[in-house]
Formats: sequence, structure tokens, C-alpha cells
Amino acid sequence: MLPFLIVGSVGLLLLLISIVIGDLLDIIGIGDGLVSGVAVGAALAIFGVAGIITVSNDLPTVYAYVVAVGLALVALVAIQIFVKHIAEQESGGHYSPVGLVGTTTVSTGLTGGEVRLDDIRELERRPAVSDVTLQAGTRIRVVEEDGYRVRVEAAGPVDASTTIDPEDL
Repeated sequence: MLPFLIVGSVGLLLLLISIVIGDLLDIIGIGDGLVSGVAVGAALAIFGVAGIITVSNDLPTVYAYVVAVGLALVALVAIQIFVKHIAEQESGGHYSPVGLVGTTTVSTGLTGGEVRLDDIRELERRPAVSDVTLQAGTRIRVVEEDGYRVRVEAAGPVDASTTIDPEDL
């Protein structure tokens, strides 16, 4: 039962981190967008729960692993399809924000940040990265899209006239 507890706990932790701070697999560069951290985390958690339930019902260990792996694979595929569908809905399907301008809402650099884009189709702030550190309130232009995240650069020279007080956003 211990392997199921460990794998299930790791899965639950990955699931929670991916939901709260963003897709952990994208942040650390694993998977290259093939699977989401939410789907992998949920599949591992389901593996753990299914294994524990099977073992608790006094079934042989072999059955526990077969049931756990089967349910985890079904969950992985189903949740990944769902996550992909939601991601397409959030970005409007084939709509690309490349070329749009906006404003950084927090300091944005190589490790990440956040922007608000000036477009009627942009209802929420987007996670963003930049090759240089841009302070909150800096006017930006989107140069690349990576899923829902965007890569941005300063829309012009960075000085006092190109920044906006983030409280005004």
C-alpha cells in the first residue's frame, strides 16, 4: 500500500501546484506542452487512490496495479483532452495575440510575470516572460505566443513616459 500512498501524494502535490501557480511541467520545461501538469498530477493521484481501494478490498497486489494503472491512463487521457479544450477556449481557438500591445501588471522577466493586453478579446491578464526585466506598468508588445503564456518586449524605450502606475490598471 505504501507505493500507492507515495505516488498518490506526489500526484496530489503536482496537481495542486499546477492549479495554484501554473502548470509546473511547463515551468520546469518537461513535456514540451504534450501533457499538462494538471493531467499528470490527477492521473498519479487516481493511481494512488485506486491502488489503495483495491488493496483495501483484499484483492491481490497484481490486480491493484492493473486497476490503478488502467484508471490512471483513462484519467490522463480524459483530463488532457479537457485541459486542451479549455486552453483553446481561453485563447479563442485560432486567435493569436502576437503584435498586441499592453501593460505589465507586475515585474516581468525571464522567470515570468503578468501582462494585461489592450484588446477587446483579452478579458484576463496573461502570464508572460521577457528577455529583459520590465517593471510593472511598462508598455509592452507581444512577440510570441506559447500556449496561454506570451513573450513580450518593451513597446518603446523604457523610461518614465512609457510606464503606467499599476494601481491604475
